[in-house]
Amino acid sequence: MVNGSFSMSRILFISAQAPTNQYPQAGQRIAFTHLSEYAVANEVVDIVVIANKVEVDAAKDLVAKFGSNLYTYPLHQFDKIASCLTHYQVPVKFASRLINTVERKIQKLLATNIYDTIHFECSHAAIYFEAIEKYINPTQTKTVISLRDVWTQVFLRQSVSNFFYGIEVARTFHYERQLYSRVGELWVSSTKDRDLLTSLFSIPSERITIKPHQASCFVYRVQRCLEKIEKKSLLFWGAIGRPENEQAILTFVEQCFKKLVQHDRDFKLYIVGSSPSQKVLALACKQIIVTGFVEDPTEFFEKAEIGIVPLFKGGGIKLKTLEMLEAGLPVIATAVGAEGIVDRRKKLVVSDNFEEWFDLIRIMIR
Repeated sequence: MVNGSFSMSRILFISAQAPTNQYPQAGQRIAFTHLSEYAVANEVVDIVVIANKVEVDAAKDLVAKFGSNLYTYPLHQFDKIASCLTHYQVPVKFASRLINTVERKIQKLLATNIYDTIHFECSHAAIYFEAIEKYINPTQTKTVISLRDVWTQVFLRQSVSNFFYGIEVARTFHYERQLYSRVGELWVSSTKDRDLLTSLFSIPSERITIKPHQASCFVYRVQRCLEKIEKKSLLFWGAIGRPENEQAILTFVEQCFKKLVQHDRDFKLYIVGSSPSQKVLALACKQIIVTGFVEDPTEFFEKAEIGIVPLFKGGGIKLKTLEMLEAGLPVIATAVGAEGIVDRRKKLVVSDNFEEWFDLIRIMIR
């Protein structure tokens, strides 16, 4: 208490994604939610964003709400490559966000202010932890990393088909183990992620906080009824431009959907989401509708009979799966696509075999 009134906390929020509701990917919305929670708690928040330029440019709501305490560092692909080459001793996912000017800015903020909490949004934002650790009094300042992915797990999965990730996974494991053991608190979205951290890196469970991701607002406006549902229609929903999503939909079409259409030409697939590649756009035909970015996907959540999540890469909870289930769609997913999901409504079917998907989808539409 200062002069008879309560003093406000001061937060340093360092993010590797632009916190915004105006970019068509889930991670940025999650970052905006976490940032807003600090602000609502009547805290002063200084924000440092080191993110892709396209995200920063889209984040008009971030600027409008937090502009006076906001420091943005937009990245082009060249910037990330240069950082990885300069800091070659650091695993690439983390090195891509290591910018000298950002480090100096953070150190200047720490020299000027006393922070109650230093929050790293996404694990690769915590690349700056080592450089600033000496400035932090752990009895005075809490440090938090909000994890979206455990990169060791992501790279381990990718190493099956890519030799580079086989090399990178060992470096990433040692780096993540050291980093997570030194930070005060880790946020994850599911018990499965908590158990992964405890088993893989021996992190005590009491240092891990489970903060489940919330579905997008539109999900709670979805009103499904028999009259709206289009029989034999499937929905793939997400940021289509992400490599793991592109691979998922291309593989599903080739190994399952073509067979479904050969069996029954009334099947239809809606591919809904931002930045589809030329390969995905080339799939468009009478049975496959590729929408690109959609401001409000409610229509597709109401009309699709089944949601699909055919992912084989990526880590962490899949918000696309959570959102389709929350909206009331029955969903068929791979093990990766169902990761971290608690299926309270018993509408989720999990299989990694597309031969089984062919049979399961036909059973689910009856």
